[in-house]
Amino acid sequence: MDSMVSEDEATTESDVRFPIVLRGYDRRQVDEYVRATEKRVDRHEKARRTAERRLAKAQVPAPRTAETNQANGLGRRIEKIIAVAKAEAEEIKKQARKESEDLLAAAQKATAEAESAREEMERAARREAQLILSRAEREAASIQKAHRAVLSELGQIAHAVVELRTRFGGEVKSEGTAEEKSVPLAAGATNDG
Repeated sequence: MDSMVSEDEATTESDVRFPIVLRGYDRRQVDEYVRATEKRVDRHEKARRTAERRLAKAQVPAPRTAETNQANGLGRRIEKIIAVAKAEAEEIKKQARKESEDLLAAAQKATAEAESAREEMERAARREAQLILSRAEREAASIQKAHRAVLSELGQIAHAVVELRTRFGGEVKSEGTAEEKSVPLAAGATNDG
């Protein structure tokens, strides 16, 4: 009977090496190895059943040889390897879940802190804007008060001018040049005498 086991399949489980990646083995590679091992076990099982059927047809009792015992031993060893690989895969999944939960919690905390900082900045900006607005309103009120005072003084001055006009007979003459002042004096001197 031809050998149904290839060289790759003849590799024992002790020859299998998984590269170490961040936080354990590469999950994809372990899963591929488990699938390949399960396929080899299935092929061995099919080959065994085929051999048993052939033996039954030939009416020859199947001998229990060391090779059969080795195949059974190999099958148990493969089952153990598969069980260990599955357990490791579960542990890796468990660690990955915990890490993702931790990352999610950290992200939620960072988001809450950022939101809190944003709210505090908004409150500080509102306070600053309110202070600026209050100062501007006080300055505007002060300017309006000064403006009213100036208008009041101008009104008093205008009122005083009107009173002076009324008191001195109508129009108030503007002061002229020195020549204009001397002319009326000379004219007055000739009139008197």
